[in-house]
Amino acid sequence: MAKKKKKMIKLNQSIRHFFGDEGFDEGIERVPTESLIALAHTLGVFNGTTDKTTLIKTFRRLWSEGESENRALIVEFFKQEGKTYPNPKPKEKPHEREEKIDELLESFDITSDERRALHASFIDIRTRKITPEKIAAKLEHIRYTHKREALEKALEGKFNFDDTLEYYAPIAYHVDNETFTKIHILKTPPLNGKRLHEEALEILVPEISELKSALTAQKQEQTNLFLASLNLSSHRYLSKEQIIATLKSAPPSVQTYGALSSEIVRDVCTRHLHIPLTSVGSEDLMIEIEKQLTLPHRKEPLSYTLSLHLDAHELSRQIWNEEELTVTAMVQEQSVHEERAFLEELSHLIEECHTRAKLLEMSDDTLYGIVYELLFPYLTHTPHISSKTSRRVLFSFDQRIANELLKRQRQALLARTVRDFKNLFPLARSLRRRLIFHTGPTNSGKTYTAFQQLKKAGTGYYLAPLRLLALEGYETLREQGVSASLITGEEQLLDEDATHISSTIEMLNFETEVDCCVIDEVQMIDDRDRGWAWANAIIGAPAKTVIMTGSPNAREAVIALAEYLGEPLEIIEFERKNPLELLKSPTPIDAIEPQSAIIAFTRSNALRLKQQLSKTYRTSVIYGNLSPEVRREEARRFREGETDILVATDAISMGLNLPIKTLLFSKADKFDGQNQRNLTATEVRQISGRAGRYGLSEKGYVGALTSDVLKTISTLFTKPIEPIALPFNVMANFDHIMLVSTILEEKSLSNIVDFFVENMKFEGPFRAANLESMQEASAIIDHYDLDMRTKYTLATAPLSTSSPLVMAAFERYVRALEQKKPIAYIPPQRLGHYALSMEELQEAEDRIKEISLYLWLSYRMGEYFVDAEKARTFRGELNRFIENSLQQSHFVPRCKTCGKPLAPNSEFAICQSCFYNLNRAKQGVRNVTNPSSRSERDSRKSFRHGR
Repeated sequence: MAKKKKKMIKLNQSIRHFFGDEGFDEGIERVPTESLIALAHTLGVFNGTTDKTTLIKTFRRLWSEGESENRALIVEFFKQEGKTYPNPKPKEKPHEREEKIDELLESFDITSDERRALHASFIDIRTRKITPEKIAAKLEHIRYTHKREALEKALEGKFNFDDTLEYYAPIAYHVDNETFTKIHILKTPPLNGKRLHEEALEILVPEISELKSALTAQKQEQTNLFLASLNLSSHRYLSKEQIIATLKSAPPSVQTYGALSSEIVRDVCTRHLHIPLTSVGSEDLMIEIEKQLTLPHRKEPLSYTLSLHLDAHELSRQIWNEEELTVTAMVQEQSVHEERAFLEELSHLIEECHTRAKLLEMSDDTLYGIVYELLFPYLTHTPHISSKTSRRVLFSFDQRIANELLKRQRQALLARTVRDFKNLFPLARSLRRRLIFHTGPTNSGKTYTAFQQLKKAGTGYYLAPLRLLALEGYETLREQGVSASLITGEEQLLDEDATHISSTIEMLNFETEVDCCVIDEVQMIDDRDRGWAWANAIIGAPAKTVIMTGSPNAREAVIALAEYLGEPLEIIEFERKNPLELLKSPTPIDAIEPQSAIIAFTRSNALRLKQQLSKTYRTSVIYGNLSPEVRREEARRFREGETDILVATDAISMGLNLPIKTLLFSKADKFDGQNQRNLTATEVRQISGRAGRYGLSEKGYVGALTSDVLKTISTLFTKPIEPIALPFNVMANFDHIMLVSTILEEKSLSNIVDFFVENMKFEGPFRAANLESMQEASAIIDHYDLDMRTKYTLATAPLSTSSPLVMAAFERYVRALEQKKPIAYIPPQRLGHYALSMEELQEAEDRIKEISLYLWLSYRMGEYFVDAEKARTFRGELNRFIENSLQQSHFVPRCKTCGKPLAPNSEFAICQSCFYNLNRAKQGVRNVTNPSSRSERDSRKSFRHGR
């Protein structure tokens, strides 16, 4: 700034050189028109006019704007022109002005003092502007000033600007038994200005003196009345002593009453208003009161100090006149005003922060909490957010949210990148795929037909929902002369010359192109935990022909996917090969015929039924917790007639080809992983379809063990099947996880999975899969220092999070991988011929899961999992142990509370004694006068065995 000012001063001095030491505005008038036109061209402001006056106005405006560039161009123009334009009139000399003043004063009749005053008044005025009229006016003013001063001296007062006379008047005070005189400041009404100018002092002084006397007498009378009105003995605010002392000590004033001392005012406010004065001045008073303000979205109020300025004269008047003091009302009014203003300022600040953090979608509680944290250190005792404070808070707020905002911006970029999910499978998109959907009920030949087409293809993939079905598909292809490999999560049987691959659906390789791909049981796309695998496979299977097989309720889902993909779809409908008949009456447990399957929906119920049936029938049992090898062996025993009855959970509903003539439901409800609920029509149809397999029996029969179950099953059996609801779950592969990690700069797999599940929005009928087991595994893995590929591999492993044994093994594996140590398989210490209790059987099943996890990881990280063969050996032993155990009939269910054996036909998890003890304990907590109206049987329903 100083540099610019210095430059402007230099330019002003330079231009004076060309104008005879005069300024720009005077000198430019002497420049000829042709030079002005040339200057306008030079500055680029010529608009066609040649009028000199207009040009001069333009240049004066440019010069006055103070732009140094324009001034520099103008100075440079006159330098180049090389001409000067001095004032042709000679400069005025100082002695000439004095001579003119003296010459004019000769015509006036003035004193020597007046001459000196006039000379001093005009010595700095230009000669040409000094006129007789101005000298005459000035002379009159000087003489009137002298007259006023004489009046003020004679009247002992002082004239104000409005021609009022202010003077001191002695007023006598008679209070109680005391008499004293006080000086008051009095004022006359405005006097006639014309008379003050024209009348002589001899006339004005007596007249104004008489006016003073009258005003003084009037003031004395007012004072007497005021004193007479004072209630000396019982004044509302003041004591007699305070009144007399104040009147005596009051300084000269306009008021009749004296100004109260600070001590008296402080005392009155404290006694009558309970408000302490913090500052007392001659003109105003200040009080400070501690207040609290309730703030939005904050439990603790804001404490602040209310500062209020009072008019000392007005407060004194109210006290003297014993009026109601207005301080309390003023405090309330000021408090409301300041709090309202502060809340408005806070609202504006919050709104600005909300705008800046809009992408973060903060809750109001969170947003207000951050703003309060940043704002309070800047607040003084008064609640006010200045513009400077607001700027500070916004700056700190921007810094606080910068990283999160950047992360959200990256998330938005990521969402745009992968929103169209089909584009995450480039190989599939590059093929002109043809979609075929084989739909129909069970036992309709849809999968068989698909296998025939798969067998004819040059290369192909069979994707099964279960490892057991993948194994059957592998064996079927090989039996029909097709070279094939088996790939499951925990087992790989590879043939270097294989043209076909049979695998579980999660093991699909999206980078290996084939001619034909069969995706079995596509209705599983609706599965809460695994449905994403079917959606990913249908969208991304790299095959020229994709054949899907599934139940009719998947029809709308497949059509929606085909429309989204823009690929042609052919739907082939199949009819069941042999009929299913619904039994009219329930089948008692002692009247079950051979070649029957009984469906139980939990492991414990399956084992209990097996225990009951084993007394009369040779029985096989299949449930989900068994290893595929044991399930296969149990199915073989039933298929080859070694057993008469099969007890199974709904694990048999997908593809197991068994000689079941009659299928009986033991229950009509199941636990789906979240809730205990009734079966759906789709589930009843799918399970019932296992009865009466084509080529094994001419007709299948469906029934139930009890009448209430049969009634429910009969209703669902004939009920129309509801189509699968949209949207579908989808899940990203490792490349997608790395894309999220890179864009978000995120190293936590748990955070990446959570982001994918909660934030990813897709075009088409999709949503991110809610993989609870993967999220749980990620939370464990993130505690260890592992690379992202290792984390992803571990998180997608077949982890049974409900098994403490499997979870303990998993954490041991993760710790060893962090330390880059080889991981041995640790076999069980002791293994008998068969399980002696259900707990032993459960442990054996969990050890099979542990081996499955170990083998699954060994195929992906073989350099660390070095005991794969040892694990396979022990899996065989454990499978034989479980097979032998299932063939026993000695299993005795035990009470979950005391461990005592339960009756074989007991449907409850605790014994009768423990039930009564628990019931009595509950009743002791309740009001004994209000016993439960439920029957004993109803009250025990909550103690049934869980899954």
